[in-house]
Amino acid sequence: MKKTIYNEPLWYKEWRDLGFECVNGPKAISLDIKQKNEHFQNLKKQHDVFVRKAKKIKNLQTYFQSYQLDNNEILCLADFILNAFFFVSEFPKHHMQEELIQKFTHFDTKELREDTLKFIDFQNDYIESIRKLSIDNEAKLDLIETLYHPNKMIHGLFEIFKQFQEIYQSIDYNPMLFNCTHNINQDDLNQFFGHIGLKIDETPISIYPTFVNYNGLILMVEDYHYILLIGAGLENTALTSYHESRSEQQKLEYFLKVLSDKSKFEILTLLKKKSMYGHELAKAMNLKTPTISYHMDALLDGDFIRIRKENNRIYYSLNEAEIEHMIQYLHQKLLKE
Repeated sequence: MKKTIYNEPLWYKEWRDLGFECVNGPKAISLDIKQKNEHFQNLKKQHDVFVRKAKKIKNLQTYFQSYQLDNNEILCLADFILNAFFFVSEFPKHHMQEELIQKFTHFDTKELREDTLKFIDFQNDYIESIRKLSIDNEAKLDLIETLYHPNKMIHGLFEIFKQFQEIYQSIDYNPMLFNCTHNINQDDLNQFFGHIGLKIDETPISIYPTFVNYNGLILMVEDYHYILLIGAGLENTALTSYHESRSEQQKLEYFLKVLSDKSKFEILTLLKKKSMYGHELAKAMNLKTPTISYHMDALLDGDFIRIRKENNRIYYSLNEAEIEHMIQYLHQKLLKE
């Protein structure tokens, strides 16, 4: 495994997540006190100041408003711009704004990422496909405007990123906070990946600290790359204990929430029969691949599935032990004296 550890955040990903939080609110994350480092409270205060100032920037709604489609697909304009052609692992490239403008100006459907935005039929009349999306008309116009006037729309997004950077630089923070990635060793990585059922092979992995997601761990699995973001407010031990941070009651509540979602429940019933990869699940459920990815992230977060990589495909299977444990815990809570 080729491991690369960075001592500063993956900035384009940071700014995307900051904008998304400003418009749609923060994710609810449960942490055990043992996983918070000594800088956690200070980071929280700085993060809250950052978000409060960032919310004053114009046009945030245009680029970061989250739209949920009928099939639970999640879309925002910033994701469309950043992810249509590039993986997150390619974000640090120089002159990215110019490259994106070039890609959208000479829009070639053959260069689109295979697993990106398949809810739009780019092979045929994609303008008509956008019009059929179950999002409001203003959002549809923003997507169409990006295709017809990419210079204007992409420049607008990067102008917001520039203002995020200026706010960030005005905050009095200690760069040493990003040392959260320094003490990660191979055993920690083996245990973390082993917990989710993903073997560490020859796939390169890039590890970044994150300020915007100071209280979380984020793993992104791309075709030929893993990206692990480690919150600057977490102890080094968080990598190996993060999945154990929820109480049994919190796990049960999440379990019941998952079971109440028709699509997630159907996915679990399909995985009962055999392991499946994303496109296979999408076909079986008549959903798009990004929608399946959205559901799988939620199931993985609840520890209800395992993943493995085989021939550059990610296969999902049931975590039968965890599901059985939750059923037994529910039985104990409701039926035992």
